[in-house]
Amino acid sequence: MTDPQKILIVDDSRTNLALLNHMLRDVECEVVQADGGLEAVELARGDDFALILMDIQMPGMNGYEAAARIKEHERSRHVPIIFITAIFQDEENVRQGYETGAVDYLFRPVDVDVLISKVKAFLEMHRQKVLLEREVEQRRRTEAALSVAEEKYRSIFERAIEGIFQCTPEGAFLEANPAMLRILGYERVEEVVGRSGFRDRFMVEENDRRHYRERMERDGAVTGFEFRLQRRDGKVVWCSESSRMIRSETGGAFIEGVLEDITERKNVELELKRLATLDSLTGVANRHRFFDRLEHALAVAKRYGTRVAVLFVDLDHFKRVNDTHGHQTGDELLRLVAGRLRQRTRESDTLARLGGDEFGILLPGIVDQEGALSFARDLLEVVRQPYEVGGLPLTIGATVGISFYPEDGRDTVTLISRADAAMYGAKKRGRSDFGTFAEYDGPE
Repeated sequence: MTDPQKILIVDDSRTNLALLNHMLRDVECEVVQADGGLEAVELARGDDFALILMDIQMPGMNGYEAAARIKEHERSRHVPIIFITAIFQDEENVRQGYETGAVDYLFRPVDVDVLISKVKAFLEMHRQKVLLEREVEQRRRTEAALSVAEEKYRSIFERAIEGIFQCTPEGAFLEANPAMLRILGYERVEEVVGRSGFRDRFMVEENDRRHYRERMERDGAVTGFEFRLQRRDGKVVWCSESSRMIRSETGGAFIEGVLEDITERKNVELELKRLATLDSLTGVANRHRFFDRLEHALAVAKRYGTRVAVLFVDLDHFKRVNDTHGHQTGDELLRLVAGRLRQRTRESDTLARLGGDEFGILLPGIVDQEGALSFARDLLEVVRQPYEVGGLPLTIGATVGISFYPEDGRDTVTLISRADAAMYGAKKRGRSDFGTFAEYDGPE
């Protein structure tokens, strides 16, 4: 091919166009820009593009509409379109994208290596397609040309970095490329092809297998279906599958799809999700997590008629520690206090740092109020025990306010605010101890 292959990038943001153009600077292709859906449709109908990279959210004509218009024209009908977007894609939006002609999605911020890898693969496929069309024309669609075409596409199939497969609805593999074999932990295709139910063995969770079958039967396809897969050597990895059911005119059917190992990304995602619910200083739950767990506990209590206690713990005179010994000492003391509180809570309880020197404790499923009061007494006794921070002996007290569901409130905000009020009521009465909302009758 003497003329450079062309890629059309479509975005209403000049900044995004410039960024994509910069990312593709080392790829051997000509980049054409369009600043909207309407211009993209006109360009696609007037030129031959190997690939279109298109934003979804654009004024006037959005990406879905533009893709549908492009697919209506004979010249641009078969041009692959990759949507690049920063918005969250639910299943309905993803299906809409594929129905309008998209072959893939990339999410901002775009990973340069992933972008270049996909672009090069599509450029190679386009190059092979053009070569094939010329050969077919030259050989008048002879059997020899078809054989060459099949071999060329087989080469692309073999070199793909994602796992590509075909299997029966019963789970017997009909075909699997080398990348698919690597994900499964096998070396030869003969080891996986033709074995009934073999595919289902790799999906670890029964719920995943059931959901997969239900979606395939209902929709005839799955997109971005994430599940844990157990390899041949027993190692478990996270995978994402996009596949569809293909039905022939004779009534037969098979599933074809793409499988990607997303273990690294999934582990990062799960770790970030875990860290988002933890207090970075003490390692206990944070305020957001506490509210979430309390909402859940109240839902259970309302359903089964059980009781819940909310404890608001405030360290006495903690500011003096910071002012006298410095914030580093104060932070270490908070970690030690959190560690003692954690030792006193059950697995079903929730301990959280609500901010500063304030902690919250959720006690679900309590039998009566006396159990929570007894817990508070033990808690205060543990907190009052001496500490040692960097060789420095320290002691600190605490005051605890307690509210109960359903007596003191029936929602999260009310229960927490009344536990807080009970704590301040106890402090104002000079009790470095604990108090319940019921016995706190307002400020003096």
